[in-house]
Amino acid sequence: MGRPEDSYVKLPAIAHAARLGYMYVSLHGLEPGIDYDRDTNIFHTPFREAIEHINHTTVSDQKAAYLIQQLKTTLSAEDLGRAFFRCLKTGIEGLQLIDLEDPANNIYQVVTELPYENGEDSFRPDITFLVNGMPLAFMEAKRQNNREGIIAERDRMHARFRNPAFRRFVNITQLMLFSNDQEYDDADRKPIQGSYYAASAYGSVQFNHFREQREEECAGYVRPRDEKAERAILKDNNLPQLWGSAEWESSVLPDTPANRIVTSLLAPKRLLFVLRYGICYVEKTNEHGIKELQKHVMRYPQLFATLAVRDTLDKDTRNGVIWHTQGSGKTALAFFLTRYLRDYYRRRNRATRFFFIVDRLSLATQAKEEFEARGAKVKLVSDRGDFARTLKEPGDVTGIVSTDDTPTICVVNIQKFDDTAQTESYDYDLDVQRIYFIDEAHRDYKRGKSFLTRLVTSDREAVRLALTGTPLVNTKGGNDTKQVFGNYIHTYFYNQSIADGYTLRLLREDVRTEFRIKMQEVMRDLKEVDRLFKVDDVLVHKAYVEPLVDYIVNDYLQSQVALGDESIGAMIVAHSSRQARAIYAELQKLDHDFASALVLHDEGTKQEREDIQDDFKAGRIDFLVVYNMLLTGFDAPRLKKLYLCRTIKAHNLLQALTRVNRPYHDMAFGYVVDFADITEEYDKTNRAYLRELTEEYGNAIKNYSSLFESPDEVERDLARIHDVLFPYTTDNVVDFQNEVSTINDRAELYELRAALTRYRELRNVAEMMGYEDLYEKFDLNRARELLHEVENRISLINYKEAMKLQDMSTGAVNIMLDQMEFHFKNVGESELAVADEFQDNLRSTYAAAAANRDPHDPEYVNLLEALKKKFQKMDIEEMTTDEMVTKISDLKTLRKKLDELNRRDEQLAKKYGGDTKFMRVHKKAMRTPPPLTTSPGKLFGMLARVKGSVDDEVMHNEHVLDNESFFRKTVRRLVLVSCDTTGLKPTMDQINRVADDVSHEYFDERRKVS
Repeated sequence: MGRPEDSYVKLPAIAHAARLGYMYVSLHGLEPGIDYDRDTNIFHTPFREAIEHINHTTVSDQKAAYLIQQLKTTLSAEDLGRAFFRCLKTGIEGLQLIDLEDPANNIYQVVTELPYENGEDSFRPDITFLVNGMPLAFMEAKRQNNREGIIAERDRMHARFRNPAFRRFVNITQLMLFSNDQEYDDADRKPIQGSYYAASAYGSVQFNHFREQREEECAGYVRPRDEKAERAILKDNNLPQLWGSAEWESSVLPDTPANRIVTSLLAPKRLLFVLRYGICYVEKTNEHGIKELQKHVMRYPQLFATLAVRDTLDKDTRNGVIWHTQGSGKTALAFFLTRYLRDYYRRRNRATRFFFIVDRLSLATQAKEEFEARGAKVKLVSDRGDFARTLKEPGDVTGIVSTDDTPTICVVNIQKFDDTAQTESYDYDLDVQRIYFIDEAHRDYKRGKSFLTRLVTSDREAVRLALTGTPLVNTKGGNDTKQVFGNYIHTYFYNQSIADGYTLRLLREDVRTEFRIKMQEVMRDLKEVDRLFKVDDVLVHKAYVEPLVDYIVNDYLQSQVALGDESIGAMIVAHSSRQARAIYAELQKLDHDFASALVLHDEGTKQEREDIQDDFKAGRIDFLVVYNMLLTGFDAPRLKKLYLCRTIKAHNLLQALTRVNRPYHDMAFGYVVDFADITEEYDKTNRAYLRELTEEYGNAIKNYSSLFESPDEVERDLARIHDVLFPYTTDNVVDFQNEVSTINDRAELYELRAALTRYRELRNVAEMMGYEDLYEKFDLNRARELLHEVENRISLINYKEAMKLQDMSTGAVNIMLDQMEFHFKNVGESELAVADEFQDNLRSTYAAAAANRDPHDPEYVNLLEALKKKFQKMDIEEMTTDEMVTKISDLKTLRKKLDELNRRDEQLAKKYGGDTKFMRVHKKAMRTPPPLTTSPGKLFGMLARVKGSVDDEVMHNEHVLDNESFFRKTVRRLVLVSCDTTGLKPTMDQINRVADDVSHEYFDERRKVS
């Protein structure tokens, strides 16, 4: 104990949870298998008591144990906890497990270091949050400025959750929080600092930012501080001296980043809202064409948009606009809203009918697939008659609180609306509320036009929620999206989405100067020699199309190398449909290993066009050649290069640009190669949106920014790259390797790695920014080789530092373990399994060493020496398979001894309430001659009394440790009294020795905390 993350983040977060209504539960004295089920970590007593209270019935201990066994079976399925989640929502054997309506009807508890164990595999989340005894959430709390930040914890969680041994724990966990108690750095593309949340997953965990938008509401969740509760938490965690310190007072404030996310997501009212409406299971086909199940949790803008819709309806307003940027999950938001609005109107004794309105058949199919992937029942309206009949059907009456069903969603093209599409009255009392979600509300909806008129007259009492990422502004005839559909209900802009990692910033790549000059000459010749004066004729001529396609293909192939990813796809937006056909025909002539497809409204059948889109998403097509199609609503994360051969106007331009802004393989940008010079049109559109936001919210500059990476920022990065690389011989890999091999400073290597990584992203704009030397003398293949050499050097230094085994008691080596990766030179492909086994055993042995809490124990020191002797001087990358087999056996032997030592230490610490300070004092007293006593039981009796007395002294006088001399005398007196009470007859030397050891432990703990 006493780690900074415990003192300044974990324990303050537990104390804060107590202010939200969670009761702190000490694990000391609790027995796995008796007090809680070790296979699920469900706590027996609160589980039984909550079920009794919620269901107004008596539940015996045997019945509760039986229900837990049923849940254990459910949690064993390889379904990401879907079956268990259904039990949470609907109950089991007629009994509700949780009251999702009334927070006061549930039992909320919080524990620390609850072991998640299955055989030899185990981990302990820093904080586990129990609802009715069930561990539904946990939090990993790290110190500020921890090395590698939150990303290290994310990587550890990836590894843990891939392990089938933890399946039941993955399945029962609904929310995971991660915080190092720092504010977000929005310049970071990876979760290095801040507070994040995620749903559970088998392997890769998707981290989400959370930015609270209802501070007053959150302030109402926090109760006054309870001194008694806080002191009890500190004492139970053997840190009584923290109470009253300036550090503690700062750390328990409700507005620290760690405490804020606990309030925002785990305050009982919020948590129940997320459990009820904000979690869904999604069946997706991954990039390899394999269907996989994912668990999604509401993004914070979706949560606050849902609450904003509620507030709007409460004011008796039935229409409005949700302005969320492209890629932010508007279809998912509509899905979440169907759940919420069904219950909203159920409470008002009204049934609901949901309609998702699109204006294109392709979008209808896409919406249907998205809703069905989330488990929704979807009706795709086939024709106008079908829609008229659908509109007259009664509402969804399945909306009772306990149901897990999602209401039926009717997906309909606006063209299906006609004069026959009107609602009917019913003779019975069931009131029907229709809700229309109007997708892409910036299109085809204008005052006085038939589409809008039919939408309104189909049901004048319907709720109409318009969804758009690019609302129309400054239009003629009062056709602004806000004028047509009502005020903005909720907004979420580009810069917010980019900062949150849901979309990427774009990098505009101007066409290289020599190519522009060449094409100008081509156009001049075509006009003068071939007498082609019409631009359309020039742009489809062979003399123009051939060099254009050649440029695009070479740029695309270079980008694959630069980004280190051959899976990226590209879209060419032609000047006209004629040019699109000419470009496609030219692509077919080229002898390259890539595939292309032409997508035009009059090319092929509807099914063939849909097949092309599916093939592109699956990576079977590299180039899409289009004119007007696929510029809106087409989502393919691998689409990373957009070649614009024509200028697109206003909101349509933003729609087209954002085809490449979806996150993909940790890339920094979506890339736009601009043949048409869109700068003026883009700036004009951007200014229009900024004016709209300023009118709506006042000064909007902080809330809205360009989609594109700032040219100034790009130039600064290139200048920094230039300076970082300057000292090295980058045109000779061998010389570079020798130079890097002399670097022992990891920070310098990290800086070099970052520069080389960033260069790959920016190389195509280096020349036009004036960095010709970088562009011409430093090709992409070489950059990749140099980056590989830097990464090898980092791995080797991490390994050497791990071998030194410094400061093992702090767990610092754990980070090194996560980074250790070796590329064995003498191992064939068929023997890689042995290499993997060796690395796994090496990691687990180091982890066992790092887990020890008594680094001065002679037995531990001897084991470390044995580990060093066997592995420190060995050239690990040159090992043969036979050598690895031998070393694996050695590692297993060492790990077994370390595990046994750690087990005994933990068992002894458990006697002292988990206090490792007194575990160390006890061991030292037993082994130091002459021993104070040969009886471990008598020594424990004496030291336990000392511990209780010293902890009380520290708890009631937070300054007692400031006076070391006084504290040592106090401890000496307490040891003497305790020895006398226990019947021990020690010498003064023995009393002084034990008292000094106890004092040293308290001072050392305080030093570590500070």
